[in-house]
Amino acid sequence: MSTRGSGRPGDAAGGVKSAARTLDLLETLAKAHQPLSHSDMALRTGIPKSSLTELLRTLQDRHYIEALGPNGPFRIGPAARDLVAHGLDVQHIVACAAPVMEALSEKAGHSSGLYVLQGDVAERVHGVTAPQGLAMHEGVRAPLYACSTGKLHLAYLDAEALEAYLTRVELRPITPRSVRSVTELQRQLRQVRSEGVAFSQEEFTHGVVGFTAPIFNVHCRMVASIGLAVPISGFEPRKQALTDLIKASAQAVSARIASSA
Repeated sequence: MSTRGSGRPGDAAGGVKSAARTLDLLETLAKAHQPLSHSDMALRTGIPKSSLTELLRTLQDRHYIEALGPNGPFRIGPAARDLVAHGLDVQHIVACAAPVMEALSEKAGHSSGLYVLQGDVAERVHGVTAPQGLAMHEGVRAPLYACSTGKLHLAYLDAEALEAYLTRVELRPITPRSVRSVTELQRQLRQVRSEGVAFSQEEFTHGVVGFTAPIFNVHCRMVASIGLAVPISGFEPRKQALTDLIKASAQAVSARIASSA
């Protein structure tokens, strides 16, 4: 029989104590109508003052909490607000893209995915699985150099950010066809900028061509991409038609985002 916490602040039964205390503290600050002192937070959360001091220091270093003076009071910081805003932004993008993706998969006869940038990986945040297509589960992540949507994001980075990525990245092969050199990756990125669409031919999944087109917000900043997963055996004969279709779909999603801004 499993035991669950009671839901009271400071009650970490059935969970990791440090994680529970972190969540208790963030929830308490988020619900407060004004900044709270160290003593107020200790009283409301039940966290020992010595542990609370260490926890506050860590959260301040990560900008999830900010102090209004040398010793407080404290309130929710910009990193926590940005985290919530990012989640809302992704939900909005998914809402704009979902109907377009349904039409795209129906016309193309292949599964489609919606992807966003998460650090040095691309994450699928929505998928539409075609009747005879590959399963498009949400939450799948891929290194930027190994997938088409990652190459799109890299192609649209400014020169300084791209150089920083190329300096720190370790090009570990996912499949035998994964990119193995920075020189080759740079060549592919130049091609992406020229064509406005990116391809990954068996570089992440055996037997599959992934290709994507960029989605822009009202400020002309790339915020996501929409893509298709196509068996490599049937890709070349339909390459141009599918490319035109996916570009038009990406433009349609961008227009929906702009009109709802």
